[in-house]
Amino acid sequence: METTLGAAIAAAKDEASEVKTVKVDIFDIPETKAEEYISNREEVAVAAADIMKPYCVTVKRETLDPDEGEAVVGYYINGQILMCVILDPFEVPVMKVALDKGTLKEYILAANELTEEMLGTLM
Repeated sequence: METTLGAAIAAAKDEASEVKTVKVDIFDIPETKAEEYISNREEVAVAAADIMKPYCVTVKRETLDPDEGEAVVGYYINGQILMCVILDPFEVPVMKVALDKGTLKEYILAANELTEEMLGTLM
């Protein structure tokens, strides 16, 4: 039994090492999924920026933490970050689903612990 398990583990490692990846920002993305990931990443980044613009004096793409990669960051009038979403391989697919469902604004607010009422008081 142990040799069968050992063989299975070895086969899985060989298979994993054969997956070619490309670098997108700081992340290794499987080459077969890179084009779709990059397309979705750009789509959600633009949509997130559009959502932030009415509430933020400045919205830009920048890296706040080198371990997290690029983000869309919205700054309030006092220079503090009001909203931020990280453009990583974990958030992009979730943001894409929210965008497709028409709930990206709600997602961004929830991710930043904000509500419509809170934003209303800032205007």
